[in-house]
Amino acid sequence: MTIMKAFAYLSLGLILFTITQSGLAEQQFSFNYQDNDYFLDEGVLWRTEADGGQQFRVNTQVITVKAAARSDAAQISSFLHNNKLKLLRTAITGYSDIELNSNANYREVLFTLKNSGLFSVVESNTYGKYLFVPNDSQYPAQWHLPQVSAEAAWDLTAGSTSVAVAVLDSGVEFSHSDLGTGADNYNNIWINPGEDAWSDPGNPNTGNGIDDDNNGFVDDWKGWDFDNNDNNGSGAFFHGTAVAGVLAAKTNNSNGVAGVAGGNNSPGISIMIGNVGNNAPNGAVLDDAILYAAANGARIIQMSLSVGNSQALDDAIVEAYVNQGLLVINAAGNGGTANVSYPASLANVMAIGASDQNDMKVGFSQFGPDLEVSAPGVAITTTDLNNNYLSTAGTSFSAPLTSGVAALVMSRQPSLSNVQVRSILHDSADKVGGYDYNHDANNPGHSLEMGFGRVNALAAIQLADSMAGPQVIFANGFEAIPDLIFANGFE
Repeated sequence: MTIMKAFAYLSLGLILFTITQSGLAEQQFSFNYQDNDYFLDEGVLWRTEADGGQQFRVNTQVITVKAAARSDAAQISSFLHNNKLKLLRTAITGYSDIELNSNANYREVLFTLKNSGLFSVVESNTYGKYLFVPNDSQYPAQWHLPQVSAEAAWDLTAGSTSVAVAVLDSGVEFSHSDLGTGADNYNNIWINPGEDAWSDPGNPNTGNGIDDDNNGFVDDWKGWDFDNNDNNGSGAFFHGTAVAGVLAAKTNNSNGVAGVAGGNNSPGISIMIGNVGNNAPNGAVLDDAILYAAANGARIIQMSLSVGNSQALDDAIVEAYVNQGLLVINAAGNGGTANVSYPASLANVMAIGASDQNDMKVGFSQFGPDLEVSAPGVAITTTDLNNNYLSTAGTSFSAPLTSGVAALVMSRQPSLSNVQVRSILHDSADKVGGYDYNHDANNPGHSLEMGFGRVNALAAIQLADSMAGPQVIFANGFEAIPDLIFANGFE
């Protein structure tokens, strides 16, 4: 993200502080900041959330701030310089990421920034977690697709390239033959139309070194790695590639697996890659990735992660959902508790739970009043790194399945708003499992265990048609998909 000129018109008297330098292991063992407890464990700083008690590892290299209205740019710049702090980037929401010196006393820097008077917001950042459950058992069929009536939905649409879904995760292997270009000579990876192509489509280092579309990201032809601040979004951890496969692995191409919105031996929806951390999501860059998705034409933001609470992230999601009209979807969490994880708990985010082959809530799936819908989340066969496949489990995979259904609805009826599509997913979900869907008179049709029910792709599209009117010409140019026979022998 480019550094904005927001500091240029800020005003405040010069404040200079000298921040004592020391190693993290020498710092105070525990402290409280903004109602969250911080503690050291074997030299690693952790944050315990005041809301729910979840613990996240703190990113001790970056603190996020928002300049006070009365602050002055030159004075802030001088303050940062004198305290050996570096401004990394500033978002359009006004939040700036500040990099600490490698041997800085984190606690001291945090409180010095807070007490300086220069900033209205000073918050720590955390490394979160991707919401999957490892499962070594390999299953020969993708049971989750017929469970949500995907095949019948594909008679109406299998996804349009005009619908971009931003997968904010551990990166996506864009060279995977079931996601990127393979023997079938097409791909479902989003290509930035404003950026010149890499001379080698598989090598991010072969770009022209120019920010052709002036969006602040050089050679982001296939998205961006926000954690490493470069244009190689492929990532080295399986999670994002697996999520992308559930969403939009190429369908009916005689290879591998099928995604919910993967097309019909032709491109489906577009997977916009936003790598927000290989082994764990980096909360310091998640807001930047969300704003990138909104600025570059995504219709849906797909997340399967949890991080510590962040005002910068809250405001980025408001910008995306309220101001830019994106649908924001996040996994509910795998802790089995009666509350969904953050940021799924936010009002502008759809929280997705996990169901099993019997349409029951999976034991690990977090639930409660903020849960919106559920989708299959166990024994999910999908794409893996190194052009492979795996079976896995978690609400991490229920979320992209739901994102895929939402993308089908938007492909079929592109004029529908994010609010309308969200309502459609609620109203078209199947009331399965025998749960109490009338537990709250103020929220009829909702259950604590499954939300408004298990998603149904066909019913969602049919409801969308009834609201907007059916299309005679389908977005992807075909009316029906024949029975799908894959290379691994299942339908």
